[in-house]
Amino acid sequence: MTPTGTATLLIDAPRERVREVLLDPLSLPVWNSAFLSLTGPAAATLAAEYRVTVRPGLKGTFAYEAMDPGLVRMVWQVPGFAETGDWQLSAEGERTLVRHDFTHSGPLAAMLRQAYQGVAGIRLGRLQEVLRGRRGRPPFLPDPPP
Repeated sequence: MTPTGTATLLIDAPRERVREVLLDPLSLPVWNSAFLSLTGPAAATLAAEYRVTVRPGLKGTFAYEAMDPGLVRMVWQVPGFAETGDWQLSAEGERTLVRHDFTHSGPLAAMLRQAYQGVAGIRLGRLQEVLRGRRGRPPFLPDPPP
């Protein structure tokens, strides 16, 4: 399936540190503005299922499907909308080349397809800001739609 969005960024942090942030499920709403809340176990495992609330208040589930050194795959769904997101991590010395792809499905996803242009790059920028020690949603990055 063709990705809905894709972007690549060289991040000034080691691969393991990038992976740690991606595998901190309860902190995802801090930098991924699609998520209003995420509840479940603090330690990420492939067996854990989380309750997620996304903009504009839709409730569903979130889970990890891969937690390899070079790939973190996250899946979430709410009524009418599902996302599979891949984060491919390649060590480049002390930095990490991160490629983020996501694929959407469902009737709500079809209606919002245009609104998600550029979102992969926004997510990478926010991930980079968290790794730089800045918490929260940077004001210079717009919030994507639900």
